[in-house]
Amino acid sequence: MTARLASLLAAVLVTGMAYGGDISYEYARVVEVEPRYETVREPIEREVCWDERVREPVRGRRDTTTPTIVGAIIGGVIGNQFGDGNGRRAATVAGAALGGSIGRDAARESRHRDNYYVVTRERCTVQRDYAERTIINGYRVGYEYRGNVHYTILREHPGDRIRLRVSVSPID
Repeated sequence: MTARLASLLAAVLVTGMAYGGDISYEYARVVEVEPRYETVREPIEREVCWDERVREPVRGRRDTTTPTIVGAIIGGVIGNQFGDGNGRRAATVAGAALGGSIGRDAARESRHRDNYYVVTRERCTVQRDYAERTIINGYRVGYEYRGNVHYTILREHPGDRIRLRVSVSPID
């Protein structure tokens, strides 16, 4: 089977060469070069930043008994101003208890109301814009070969002359 395939391939190649004709290379004079332009869009990424006011939670704040103690002391001092003897002691104890309770309630209310503060933070995002620019994407080239002007499109500027592949084959 391999010998048969090789014989068939050789026959096809010989036949192709007989009908394909000779190929040669020549040069032709360039008579016209016209650039071809294309507009392209290119993405441009840029960072955009701005200041924004945000609410931040209060951190590191612990429950403290200081407002309760201060309230009790102030209430006790005020209660001590009233009465004589055991009545003064009772008024002092009642004032201290009432002052402590008021101090504790005020601290609780303050904690719920002031659990955040407003700060200014810089926020940034990346935005994509597009820039258009015009580029040369090829050349329409006119060249003279044997008295006739022919045209083709090339990627690169050809200069003063262009190389041609010339193929000659018989007509049946």
